[in-house]
Amino acid sequence: METTFGRPEYCFPPRPEVWDAVVWFCRETLRGGGTPVLLGYSLGKSQELLLGLAASGLRVAVHPQIQKLTVEYENLGRAFPPYELLDAHTPRGCVVLCPPSAARSPWLHRLEPVRSAVITGWAIDPRCRYRYGVEAAFPLSDHADFPDLLRMVEQVAPRQVFTCHGFAADFAATLRERGVAAWALGEADQLTLPLGWPEVRA
Repeated sequence: METTFGRPEYCFPPRPEVWDAVVWFCRETLRGGGTPVLLGYSLGKSQELLLGLAASGLRVAVHPQIQKLTVEYENLGRAFPPYELLDAHTPRGCVVLCPPSAARSPWLHRLEPVRSAVITGWAIDPRCRYRYGVEAAFPLSDHADFPDLLRMVEQVAPRQVFTCHGFAADFAATLRERGVAAWALGEADQLTLPLGWPEVRA
């Protein structure tokens, strides 16, 4: 199992609520005369953002790196709502999609004031905003959260589970506490011993 979010604190809110919050952030930024910049991975996350913003009626411009991969999706038959390419001529009034690595793109200077938000499952962590240096963080991820990971194990009922990535050892320990034979791949498992010694009588 891939266990990126294999700790109990990683429990994602309902996706419609998150999308409402993302759109509200964009509208409020535009209303204040700023440019909302949404940071998400170029492959997958940015295309999900394009689709998720479709019903909002917001004008969207994408970084060239995102556009390049979106075109590949389109070549394979996936349709997307209209979007523009972020360049030196991008007008104000757009929501800009950028990969996190391009958050300081010189093209964004023309569109200041900029308010940035990162779109990632790590947004559950309250320190996420400061780590990315953004004004907001929204928890959307294509990884399963902790409750979904547990639900998968319950439904599959495997004899043995091997975990990898993220909190692999933590999730394996959680499964062992629930009576499932589970071990983390590529890292040491912390075995637990029952506490409490038998009473010794003199």
